[in-house]
Amino acid sequence: MKQINDYLKYALVIVLLYLSYLVVKPFLSVIVLSLVLVYMIYPLHKKLRRTIKESISAGLITLALVLIIIIPTLFLGHALLEQASKLYISTNPDTFGNILSAFNINISPELQTQLNDITKTATAHLMNSLANFIFSIPSIIINFFIALVIIYYGLKDGDKAINSFIDIFPIKESYRNLFIHKITSTIESLFYGTLALSIIESAVAIIGFYLLGVSNPLIWGLAIFITAILPGIGPMLIWLPITIIFIIQGNITQAIITAIFGSLIISTLIDTFLRIKILGYRANINPVIMIVGVIGGVAAFGLIGVIIGPLILCLLELSILIYKEIKNEAQS
Repeated sequence: MKQINDYLKYALVIVLLYLSYLVVKPFLSVIVLSLVLVYMIYPLHKKLRRTIKESISAGLITLALVLIIIIPTLFLGHALLEQASKLYISTNPDTFGNILSAFNINISPELQTQLNDITKTATAHLMNSLANFIFSIPSIIINFFIALVIIYYGLKDGDKAINSFIDIFPIKESYRNLFIHKITSTIESLFYGTLALSIIESAVAIIGFYLLGVSNPLIWGLAIFITAILPGIGPMLIWLPITIIFIIQGNITQAIITAIFGSLIISTLIDTFLRIKILGYRANINPVIMIVGVIGGVAAFGLIGVIIGPLILCLLELSILIYKEIKNEAQS
C-alpha cells in the first residue's frame, strides 16, 4: 500500500510539472533569459544592498535595465523603419531594366514588367515585416513586463530560491557542487562569449559597411549586434537585405562585395569559427559540444536554445563522468 502511495505521489508531481510547463511554455524564453540576466547582475546587487535596502537595490537595478534596453531599442527601431521607408519610396520601377541594360542584355517588355513587380514586392515585404513587428508590440510589452517582475524578485529573493532549489537534489553534496559549478561556469561562458562575439561582429560590420558606402553603417552594425545571438543566420538577416538593396538600386559591384564580405568574413570567419572558440573558452567546453549544443538548442527551443542547448549537453557530460566515478568507487 505504501509503495502504491509513493507511485501516486510521483505521478502527481510529474503531472503537475507537465501542467506547469504548459503554463510557462509561451514565456519560457523570456523566463530563462531573465534568470540568466539576474545571475549576471547579481554581484552588483550584492554590493548595493550593503548600503541600501535590498528591495530598493533590486528596484534601482531593474529600472536601470529598463532604460538600458528600451532607449536603444526605440532608437534602432525608428532608424530601421526610416531606412526601409526611404528604400520603398526611392525604389526605381525600372531597376532591373537598368541593370540588364548595363550588361547589354535585352528582354521583352513583359518580362521587364514582371521583374519590376518582383522589386516592388521585395521592398513591400520589408515594410510588411516592420508592420508585423509593430502589431506584435502588445505581446512584446507583456513579455517585457514578465521579465521585469522576474528580474526584480530574482534579485530580491534570489538567495532563498536558489537554496531551496539546491536542497531538493538527492545527491551527495560534492556532486551537487560539481553540478552548480558546471551550470554557473557554462552560463557565464555563454553570456560573456555571446556578448564579446556580438561586439566583434558589430565593430567589423560597421567598418565594412562604412567602406562599402552603406547608408547609416552604425545603425546596421547595431542591428548585427542584436542578431549575432543567432548562430549562422543572425548576421545574414542584416547583410543579405543590404545586398538586395544594392541590387535594387543598381549598384551591382557593391552588392557583390557586400555579399562576399557578409558571407565569408562575418558569417563564416567570425560567426562560425570564432564563435566556437569564444563561447566555450571560459568554461573549457568542448567545441563539438558547444556548436552542436547551440545549433541543436536553437532548433529545439528557439532563441533560448543558445543557452539551454550547450547547458544540457554539458550537464549530460558531467553526469556521465559522475556515474563512472560512482561505479569505480563501488567496484573498489
